[in-house]
Amino acid sequence: MKKNKVPAAKKTKKAQKPKIRTVIFDMGNVLLHYDATRACKNFARACQTPFLKLWLHFFTSAVEKAYTRGEISSRDFYQHSMKILKKPVPYTVFKQYWNEIFWENEGMNKILVRLKKHYPLYVISNTNDMHFEYIKSEFPILKHFKKLFPSHQVGARKPEAIIYEKVLKRIGVRAEESVFVDDVPKFVRGARKVGMHAIRFRNNEQLVRDLKKMGVKI
Repeated sequence: MKKNKVPAAKKTKKAQKPKIRTVIFDMGNVLLHYDATRACKNFARACQTPFLKLWLHFFTSAVEKAYTRGEISSRDFYQHSMKILKKPVPYTVFKQYWNEIFWENEGMNKILVRLKKHYPLYVISNTNDMHFEYIKSEFPILKHFKKLFPSHQVGARKPEAIIYEKVLKRIGVRAEESVFVDDVPKFVRGARKVGMHAIRFRNNEQLVRDLKKMGVKI
């Protein structure tokens, strides 16, 4: 008696990875280096105010969060800040101390030139009006980006899901078709939670290696 042959199982096709259509960058300590302690040191020296008091106000307070969400203006932020300074300074001096914390990330320009041959580039950054306007005027690196999405204009901050989702909707790209680059682990996790590919930035060489591993053309 002949045994019936069991039909061979059909090979299932491997699911194709979604094609990457864009690369989105953070700004501070990725595109540009910055050191926020510079601002606090300048204010502490000129305004006779303790460093820690300045740090808590400028970088962790509810006022700072409101400023980076665009809920208050630069003048409002200045007026709030004057309340904690023992010795007030004019608005022009305040802007100088506040803004002069950034410097160029050498080598990043070449990376962006290579990437934008293949992809539109965008920025998502937790920032504020004074810093953003200063960077636009002083650092030509932003010319490589199709559009910039600073938190104070979007009205949300990383790692809130809404900031990533709003940007993806605006640029017409699905989360899985994007790569997000940031130096802060919780912001990287925030991007991954909404379905984006994400890379934690440490240095330029590592970034290029990780982009290549994801199949990004560079």
